[in-house]
Amino acid sequence: MLVAASAAVLAGCGGSAPTKPSPRFTYGPTPSTSARMICRTETIDDIAVVLGVRTLARPASSWSSHQYTCPYHYADGTMTLWVKALPTLPATFTYVATLRHELGDAGAFSDDGLTGFTTTNGSAVTRKDNKVLVVEVGQLPAIFGKPATSRADIAILITNIILECWRGD
Repeated sequence: MLVAASAAVLAGCGGSAPTKPSPRFTYGPTPSTSARMICRTETIDDIAVVLGVRTLARPASSWSSHQYTCPYHYADGTMTLWVKALPTLPATFTYVATLRHELGDAGAFSDDGLTGFTTTNGSAVTRKDNKVLVVEVGQLPAIFGKPATSRADIAILITNIILECWRGD
């Protein structure tokens, strides 16, 4: 059921994948369109459908130090999505390496053609161009949602939903 729901959400979010993706570097005083996608109404609704659980209230985003953050508060925990925009590709690689060290690397996963990693608490980190997406699930129960799903599987699923929405941004 979770797979079917996620397929329906993914199908509704983007078009076909570009044949030759071009880098989209957005770095400025306000969050990019792709960063803001993590907290838009459609994304909130899509995540609720996939997880089978709604947030207690509409998530409220924040923007600070080129990081756009959107916490999803549930009755029994919080999932926080954030996108960090970096000024250059080398800075982006350095930031990912820092996260890998600070959060722990529990293994790689394929995410919409990119390579991300899960952390020791089940969260997911991935990069697209100069943006780094983190789906932090460490404050959720080990098993969450309806149907019940592991935190790591939720983090990867949500990552793929967001990246599908980012295609062609």
